[in-house]
Amino acid sequence: MEIYCPECEWEPPSSATWTCECGHSWHTFDTHGRCPECGTVWRETQCHECRAWSPHHDWYHDLPPVNVDAVTEGQEASRRNEVSIGRGCVAGPGYAGRGRRTDSLQ
Repeated sequence: MEIYCPECEWEPPSSATWTCECGHSWHTFDTHGRCPECGTVWRETQCHECRAWSPHHDWYHDLPPVNVDAVTEGQEASRRNEVSIGRGCVAGPGYAGRGRRTDSLQ
């Protein structure tokens, strides 16, 4: 499976990390956009290279189409009040959570 930014085709190295609003940093593509610390599922991911925000599932290439809304609804029903669904990216690079930004990529 190929993983790259749908806007600029940047391929995230295994050392690239994103930071969740809970403060946990990890490689979002290891968990398909779900924070391993708090369980938040991020629907969009920000590219470290071009800074564009794209639906997380659009980063995965050579896969059949996925109805993300149906999958998310199923997850919500099965985990009521256990998992929050993030609107923004696996928070983007430099995101420190709770509306704070940092200057450096992680």
